Amino acid sequence: MQILPKIYPWNLELINIIPPFLLGFLALSYQIFFLREFSAYFFGNEMTFGICLGSWLLWGGLGSILAPRSKPGFLMFSRIYYGVILIFPISLIILRFSRFVIHVFPGEMPGISSMIIYSLALSLLISFPLGILFVLNTYYLQGNLSQVYIMESLGASIGGLIVYLFIIPILSNWQGAAFIGALSTCVVFFSFGRRKHAVLFVFILVFLFAFGALDFSSQKFYWKPFQLLQSKDTPYGKVQVLKTENQISLYNNNIRAYSYPDLASSEESVHFAMLQSPTAKNVLLIGGGIGSGLSQILKYPRAEVDYVELDPEFIRISMRHLPTEETSNVKDPRIHIYYQDGRAFLNKTSKKYDVILLSLPEPATAQINRFYTKEFFEIARNKMINNGVFSFCVPSSENYISPERQDFLSSLYATLKEVFPVVKVVPGTTNIFLASLSSISLDSNEITHKIEQFNIQNSYVSPQILPYRLSPLRVQFLNEQISSGKKKINKDLTPISYFYISVLWSTQFRSIESQILLLLSKGKTFWILDFPLILFCSVLVFFGFKRKNAPFYLVPLALMGLTTIIVEIIIIISFQICYGYLYHSISLLFSSFMTGLFVGALYGKVRKNPGFRHIFFIQSGFILLLVLLFLFLTTIPKEYLFFIFLFSFGFLGGYLFIVSNYLFLQEKKNYGLGYGLDLLGSFIGALFASSLLIPLFGLPSLIKYLVLFNSFCLLFLVRGMYKK
Repeated sequence: MQILPKIYPWNLELINIIPPFLLGFLALSYQIFFLREFSAYFFGNEMTFGICLGSWLLWGGLGSILAPRSKPGFLMFSRIYYGVILIFPISLIILRFSRFVIHVFPGEMPGISSMIIYSLALSLLISFPLGILFVLNTYYLQGNLSQVYIMESLGASIGGLIVYLFIIPILSNWQGAAFIGALSTCVVFFSFGRRKHAVLFVFILVFLFAFGALDFSSQKFYWKPFQLLQSKDTPYGKVQVLKTENQISLYNNNIRAYSYPDLASSEESVHFAMLQSPTAKNVLLIGGGIGSGLSQILKYPRAEVDYVELDPEFIRISMRHLPTEETSNVKDPRIHIYYQDGRAFLNKTSKKYDVILLSLPEPATAQINRFYTKEFFEIARNKMINNGVFSFCVPSSENYISPERQDFLSSLYATLKEVFPVVKVVPGTTNIFLASLSSISLDSNEITHKIEQFNIQNSYVSPQILPYRLSPLRVQFLNEQISSGKKKINKDLTPISYFYISVLWSTQFRSIESQILLLLSKGKTFWILDFPLILFCSVLVFFGFKRKNAPFYLVPLALMGLTTIIVEIIIIISFQICYGYLYHSISLLFSSFMTGLFVGALYGKVRKNPGFRHIFFIQSGFILLLVLLFLFLTTIPKEYLFFIFLFSFGFLGGYLFIVSNYLFLQEKKNYGLGYGLDLLGSFIGALFASSLLIPLFGLPSLIKYLVLFNSFCLLFLVRGMYKK
């Protein structure tokens, strides 16, 4: 039976490669939009990403394994594509209005159980049919699995580049999803669709247009009873401006960045540091300038401010909605604004500062955590004069410090003490950390004298309130609490503080998930790393003495999925640490891996008669690359090396997929099993690496265990060669 209608004049071979290419294009494009929207409504830290990405890979793998094992009917094949295109915007609608189901207020963080349920449910709707489509594409191409994998990888590579470089900077997530859906609908209809689908074709286009057009209206409904003034999806998140009575608030990914007026927060973040040196001239402010931060610094007559803000939209949007007396500060000749990553700026500048103010959210993500590590504190120390002051603020509690908050505060304090000889902390609902190479004073009389001497007009950091705020008993109580914590050092490659924040966040819900996180925070290396390794080795021994050859082809494939996804996460976090959140470069990192996957799969296809020895040599290549990656992270690597490593791991992954499936399919015609095991291995890696293993044990330790897992797999393959 001819699959394509005769009415189409295009070359048959070209038409046959469009469906798998479109599959990869849709899968990665939709994954990007799904992750961005999910992080905007479910507290987007690495734990969120791990659960969300893990759910996506889980259902994709199960869809591939459970897919029908027969050639699809022509109508069914095209309808599944139409169905996926329709289901995705529906899933984003369900995601946006999830707060009405789980009963949380807008801007309030939902519980972990809600996050897991919605992640699993929505990923089932989207990723499961995508996994089925991989197998159907294989039957569509007469069992040519390698061709499907190659074109899917190419489609994903190109789709990721297009979405990251061209769509996200211009359109919102909903509008971008509508555009990708409309483009894909046209491809389906005009390449392998039929005229009887014309009504469905028109309906989908109209639906997608309405979906994109109603983006802002639906956000306004979400934020009720608050008034949403403006919303903008940027490369760095979803920025939204709200008005409640006389207060303007700016949110980034549903987390409040600032409110205006909020004199208490703005005064606390500036004056405790500036009053240590009221005559300071060179001041560096990283984040937090808009929303009164700049106006507070300008109270000091000699201060000149270098203000570094990552997202230009923060300032552009704020200028539209804040009153003139606040926005005029941005235009003050003493203010110099730099739109770039704060750490990258500080690392490159040759300037020495009297005061460095870090005004960023608490280290709830690995991206933000890199501003609270020992390595960043060392950079700050080297860019300060001898009697300079470094300061940052984190939320706390007035009179009671819980054990979870104690561990978090103790980690920050111990990390600062590794770098600065003098560290003091101001008590209160916000703790202000002050560090210096010389001296810091929390004497209320001394600070009051400076306020009066320089005629600083404050409402909260004022002579009337300071005696209570800086009471020696309160300062002593806080010091005792901090000094009795775990004191784990927060480092670039071991970002423990962001895990403490996740544990602290989970305690708000008192559910089984919070108890699990608390248990894991006290977990030992044996149960989290050593026991899985022992279990893996036991499985290898079991399979090694069986007569079947299939495990020798499929076990390396599943391990490859786990290894490559963890390596991707490690390299991306390492890149952020070294070079900051450079949007275009990170998009190229993803594309580098997908391009390597495509080239490796293509190379595996053109190899004649690939044998078991190829799997052995590829597995050896993984071990060599992991060792080189370990050595690579101990240095300050060149930027291009990150791309080379991702391409290399992708190349080996694509090559292994083709060879393993070629040998396996000679024994059993199950086109979805190898692909499914690859995704299930990736599911395990994505779920645990970013949210648990990296913050608890660090990147170097995780690479060491990956080397051990892959080395035991290599020994397992030696057993396979011996059997053959």
